[in-house]
Amino acid sequence: MIREEFRSPYPISTAARLRAWKLGFITEHYLFYELDRSDRDPSQYVSDRARYLRLSRLNDPFSRILHDKMLFGEVFRRHQDVLPETFAYVRGRLVVPLSNRDRVDSIDAIFDLLARRRKLVLKGVRGQEGSDTTILEDRGGELLVKGSAMSREAAKRFVVERQPQILTEYVEQAAYSREIFPGSANSIRMLTMVELDTQEPFLARALHRFGTATSLGIDSVARGGVRATVDVETGRLGPGLAVTPQGRPETIESHPDTGARITGVQVTRWKEAVERVLDLARGHRYLPYVGWDVVITQDGIRILEGNSNSGLDGLQHYTPLLSDPRVRRFYQSRGVIL
Repeated sequence: MIREEFRSPYPISTAARLRAWKLGFITEHYLFYELDRSDRDPSQYVSDRARYLRLSRLNDPFSRILHDKMLFGEVFRRHQDVLPETFAYVRGRLVVPLSNRDRVDSIDAIFDLLARRRKLVLKGVRGQEGSDTTILEDRGGELLVKGSAMSREAAKRFVVERQPQILTEYVEQAAYSREIFPGSANSIRMLTMVELDTQEPFLARALHRFGTATSLGIDSVARGGVRATVDVETGRLGPGLAVTPQGRPETIESHPDTGARITGVQVTRWKEAVERVLDLARGHRYLPYVGWDVVITQDGIRILEGNSNSGLDGLQHYTPLLSDPRVRRFYQSRGVIL
């Protein structure tokens, strides 16, 4: 929490900062939830203190599976229908092939594959919020790294100098999402919880993320993306949500770059996506609390990764999590809240 507090770029008075910490929130979320408003009840929100101190331990001793993208791929590899293909593990000049279909065993082989595939993804093994994710693109021999043109030699140096990473396929999104913003594989964070008494999973919340012109091909809000809640019953998008320079929430009806409407858009194949994610949660009930990153494609879904301690700000901005009795029971039964 201290680390996150010092990263916050938003202005706030000393008195408000002290109140935020007394309530258990970092100032970034205190401002985003607008907890200084008289009509907001802080007790209805899962606090940052609860998230960092108790939620972070909910999946132990198996939380490492979700923290480590390499390990996640190995554990979930049996779900080939939903997992994007991982081609290689890369550490410096060491390239370990992981795919039986396309063998990638050297730095040069990465760019040979890129020439055939046109787009690939490099993901830091332990990055979060898209902080260590890079899109590689080959446009007829012109190489782009994070949207910027590079020579092949420069691109090879970029790959070699990164922290340990995995090379995966680029997932193409369904038309509804591409129409809102085509420059990133816009994913949905789907938060599942496994009830303690019945051992049955349920979908608590869902949040759609969209990239922007400034997010470098990634849909992360930390990089400047926008987001919108998804009605878990119908799959319809709520209003878009951005953050002002003052750290306050800003409601938007349309995408800031494309002008495409967000509010009310129907997510394609929603019920199929929910059923498949719940099947995964049911098959891995030793992980009772997972934030799945899901991309809806034209023929199904792809699970990009799972998160053990999902960020909650977008998920509970419009409706606090603890206002849902089922969600509150989950957190109480697992010792997250009293």
